[in-house]
Amino acid sequence: MLQLGILVDSAHKQQALTQLITQSGHKVSGHLLLSAREAANQQLLEQPLDAWVVDVAEDYCDEQHLLEQLFAQSRVPIILSDSSEFAPGSEDHSAWLRRTGLRLQRLRGDINLQQANPASELWVLAASTGGPAAVKRFLAQLPANLGIAFLYVQHIDANQAATLNRMMSNAGSYPAMVATQGIVLEANSLTLVTARDPVEILENGTLVVNYGQSWKGSYAPSIDQIAANAARIYRERCGLIIFTGMGDDGAASCRLIKQVGGKAWAQSPDDCTSDSMPVSALATGCVSLNGTPEYLARSLAQLKR
Repeated sequence: MLQLGILVDSAHKQQALTQLITQSGHKVSGHLLLSAREAANQQLLEQPLDAWVVDVAEDYCDEQHLLEQLFAQSRVPIILSDSSEFAPGSEDHSAWLRRTGLRLQRLRGDINLQQANPASELWVLAASTGGPAAVKRFLAQLPANLGIAFLYVQHIDANQAATLNRMMSNAGSYPAMVATQGIVLEANSLTLVTARDPVEILENGTLVVNYGQSWKGSYAPSIDQIAANAARIYRERCGLIIFTGMGDDGAASCRLIKQVGGKAWAQSPDDCTSDSMPVSALATGCVSLNGTPEYLARSLAQLKR
C-alpha cells in the first residue's frame, strides 16, 4: 500500500481523488488544498510520502509558489492532471476517472522500477493437476543465475497460495513470491500467479493485479491469458513450458509463442500425473521439445550457456 498526498484546488477534486486512491489499494496520507492556510500546506509538503497526485487548473494563481516548491523539492513521483474542464457526472469526467485510476493502479510498478530492473527474458511455467511436484522437480535441477524471470501459473485454490509459495521457495535457487501489485519481473525471480485476481504484464516488465475482477475463460488462473500477454510483450524472448494437468489450457498459447519466435516446451505425457494439458499442447505441432522436468531444466540451462 502506497502513502499518497493529494494537491488540489477544490474540495470536489479532493473527494474524487480520495475515492480513486482508495479503490486502487493505496492510502491517502494527507490532503493539500491550495486555498488552505499556507502554514498547514507547508507542513504537509514536508511529510514522507510515496507519491503526489496533483489536480490543479492551469490558470490557478493563488498559492502558486506552493506548486513550484513541490515540483522543485519532491523526490517522489508526481501524477499531474487537470479535471477542471470536465463536469462531474459527464462522460468525459468518467473517462478521466478511469484514466487516472489506471495510472494509480500502475504507480506501484513505476516506483519499483526505480530500484529494480526487469528481466529481458521471461519463461511461463504452466501446470494444473500434479503441477507443484513437477515444477519442483524442474526447479531443483535448474542452475542459479540464468538471468531469466519465471512466471509460474498454477491451477490451484487461491487459499493454497502461501503453501505453494513455501514449497517453490525451497525447491531450488529461485525464491518464490506471490504476484502483487507492481512487482517487477526481475532476472532470477520466480513469481506465482494464483486464482484470486487476474494479473497483467505491462510493457515495462511490471505486473498489474486487477483486484476484484475475474479471469477470462474457463480457467483460473488462465494460462492462455498470461501466455498471450507474455508473447505480446517479450516476443522471441518468451518461453512457455506446459507441465502436467487436466484440460487444454495453454494449448492455444503454444501457437502464439511460436508465431512470435518464442519457444514452447512440454512435459512428456507418460511422465505426468494427468497428461491432458501436455497432450493438447503437443497436438498443436508447436511444441519444439518435450521430456521430464529434469530434462527440460537441463535443456534450458544449456540453451542459456
